[in-house]
Amino acid sequence: MHCPECESQQVVKNGKVTLQGGVVVQKYVCKVCRKQFNERTGTPMARLRTSSTIVTLAMNVRTEGWGVRATGRSFGKSHSTILRWEERLANQLNQWSPTAPKTADLRVEGDEVYTRVGENLPPQ
Repeated sequence: MHCPECESQQVVKNGKVTLQGGVVVQKYVCKVCRKQFNERTGTPMARLRTSSTIVTLAMNVRTEGWGVRATGRSFGKSHSTILRWEERLANQLNQWSPTAPKTADLRVEGDEVYTRVGENLPPQ
């Protein structure tokens, strides 16, 4: 672990904080600059009070086609919270999914794409 402020390796544990749902996050303090931080500092999950498991599950069901309000109801959060999570993670997209090299052969495959050609006829 290193300090996000001064990059020093001289950090010590400085208690724990319990988030919603009982998730415990370790806190640290830097001996050089006295900056306090936790294990989520500098990540997309920084300053969120909800466990990363809940956020991940909510984002997964959103990618499966659930609506914002349905997702919020299912996870006990407001629809605006779900939208803020999506915005926060979208702003971090370049860190999660690096761009493909320019010389690479890039292939995109579709999933669950349905096309109707002609008329709908009963099976024979």
